[in-house]
Amino acid sequence: MTNTLEPDGDGVRVNGDDNKVAGAGAHHNALGEGSSVNHYEINVVPPAAGRAGDPISRLLILIVVLLSLCLLVMARWGSARTIVLIVGGGVLVGATTVALRRRKAEAGEELTVLHADKQARARRYLLDVTDRLWVRDALEDSLESAVQLEVGLGEQRGAVVDPYGSPTPLALADGPRLPTGTRLRDLVRDRPGHRMLVLGDPGAGKTTHLLGLAAEQIDAARADEHAPVPIVLLLSTWADGPDGLAGWVAAEARQRYMMDTSQTTTWLAAGSVMLLLDGLDEVDETLRDRCLAAIEEFCTDPRYRECSLVLTSRTQEFRELQRKLPVSSAVRVLPLSEEQIARTLAEGGPRLTSLRQAVHTEPALAGMLTTPLMLGVAVLAFARLEPGTSLPDGDHRRALFGLYVYQMLHRVRALRASADGSGTAAALEPATTYRHLVWLARLMSRQGQTIFYPDLMTPAWLPDRNPPWPLAPRRGLRGRLARRLGWDHTSTGLVGGQLATLAGAWSAAPLGALVQGVSGALLAACGGALILGGAVGLAFGVVFQSRRAERVSSPVVGKDAYNIYAATGWTWSAVSALRGLVTWVIFGVLVCGALVLAGGTIVESSAVGAVLGCGGILAAGNAPDHERPPAVRGGALAASLRRLARLLLILTVAVLAAAVLVMAMGGPWTALLAAMPATLAFMMTAGPGRAWLRHRAAHYGARASGLLPADLERLLRSGEDRVLLRRVGGGYMFLHRDLQEYMGGCPPDDPIASLLSERQ
Repeated sequence: MTNTLEPDGDGVRVNGDDNKVAGAGAHHNALGEGSSVNHYEINVVPPAAGRAGDPISRLLILIVVLLSLCLLVMARWGSARTIVLIVGGGVLVGATTVALRRRKAEAGEELTVLHADKQARARRYLLDVTDRLWVRDALEDSLESAVQLEVGLGEQRGAVVDPYGSPTPLALADGPRLPTGTRLRDLVRDRPGHRMLVLGDPGAGKTTHLLGLAAEQIDAARADEHAPVPIVLLLSTWADGPDGLAGWVAAEARQRYMMDTSQTTTWLAAGSVMLLLDGLDEVDETLRDRCLAAIEEFCTDPRYRECSLVLTSRTQEFRELQRKLPVSSAVRVLPLSEEQIARTLAEGGPRLTSLRQAVHTEPALAGMLTTPLMLGVAVLAFARLEPGTSLPDGDHRRALFGLYVYQMLHRVRALRASADGSGTAAALEPATTYRHLVWLARLMSRQGQTIFYPDLMTPAWLPDRNPPWPLAPRRGLRGRLARRLGWDHTSTGLVGGQLATLAGAWSAAPLGALVQGVSGALLAACGGALILGGAVGLAFGVVFQSRRAERVSSPVVGKDAYNIYAATGWTWSAVSALRGLVTWVIFGVLVCGALVLAGGTIVESSAVGAVLGCGGILAAGNAPDHERPPAVRGGALAASLRRLARLLLILTVAVLAAAVLVMAMGGPWTALLAAMPATLAFMMTAGPGRAWLRHRAAHYGARASGLLPADLERLLRSGEDRVLLRRVGGGYMFLHRDLQEYMGGCPPDDPIASLLSERQ
């Protein structure tokens, strides 16, 4: 895999002015900006002809039923009109029957053509998406592209099960080096079984080789319609399931590529896809053995013997599993040779003089630059430093990351953009950027995430009563509450309580006016604000800290682990609607009882309860569909707010229409209108409204605790401009997983100069 180094006026430019840089662990799971691929789901399972669930069939059947009823009614009139209607109805029924039969016949004739067309469209779609995500973005913008070199391959012995030999324990041994220029695709194609394991050290270029294979296979699949289509999946998202690897692949293909699950399963059995599984070492340690067992079962299952598969893993983590894989062969990504390193440094020109001197005088540093990742980090870290700059004895890897972060925080281009507002930098000072990125790395690692989607942040991201790191003390009531309750519950209680206070006053005033006029409105507003604000603040800030309280309330508000957060899609859920109905029936009984006690009539109270019930079912019946992460920044939150606006509009139109009808009948139409504010306010506590509230509470807590800035997007753009973060669809990730781990271990409150404290 050949890569390039390009110097510019500010040091070293990596792939254009956007500085889109990623490491071997840089993974995409959503389309990036500027994508030319349409976002639609490909369902290549042909529909059954004439099935009863088809809308046109339902309409035609309904017409037949209505005509039959009309004929029965009109037949009793006994007039000439009856005969005309019977004849006309018979003609219509006959025409309907003929249309149905003809439609079935046409559907049957076109079924094969339709199926083939959908197959071809699905294939083209998957090729386009894979090319966009993994070749044009991840491969061409990788950190390994910062250096021009050829990363070689060698045989890896002892990692593969011998199908003709007796079982032996895992004993990895280096085999011979493969000829220069050997490509992974050649090995997969030429070796029987077309299944391979790729091992290597961190940052050695495993993902680069894997994506190079994807690029070549995309070209081959476009030229030959029978060649398998590559599909890149990240094992870091592995979740154990009853259907093993095939079920997980089908679920991931729907989630990441919007492919139909049944079609993916069919393609796996037919060998129409090539599975490229990246990062066995990134699977959660508690699931790694089961993940490997699922891969073994897939490789030995005769149903999938035609499916090609390539798996990557760090060598040390694979060795610790103590299990061989039933694949065709295994290769290792070779370290860079001294000649390759020297040639790369020489091509850097005068800007890399200090790095060449450091490598010459410090053998430990030279030994650390044997992977494309660390060589790229060193090139960017030492660019334009004064000759004689060196790293101290000790942990050279950590010191090199520290120098890299320091240099990137003080990049000339980033500072110039901060001063005049040009470029993509977000006018954040280096110290501010550093402090917040350290906390972001910690929060992401605590959640087990490598990609951060701002839309999906919830209070669960915030430190609890027992944070794993020391937090800066915060003054005032807010700080004292956080020390006792944790920032997760404090932010939820404060934000929820404040909004509930406003909602209580706004929603109770019309109900009070309905019963007692202006004085009733004022009293109801004050009482509603105090009661509702206090109840919500105490419930979410204090009471729900108790596991017993959570168990008691879970049938009504749901378990904390399943709390709603923003999503790109929302679906109707009968279970959620039933839960919402229970909640709102309890609330409606309380409201109706209070109205009756205050002097309202049973009819008025019932009208208010009916409106509340409709709003509760509408809001709570919407469940988030998290199968697709946001493809653009703010996509999930925007989709949730659009869904909420649609629900509010539906309720408003329905209540207004009902009020007009009730008014025409002389009923209590004012009660329906008086219930509207309360219903609209409480619809914010379920479904997409609750998702928005949790999002706001999380950002409030992150800002109030000092972990993240008020303008989170500003921080993320600043990190991207400084080549510490990169954009992935609607989210951001650190340059490399190792960089995220390094920054998560840095002291956030120390000055940036502490990054260089170990330098001589």
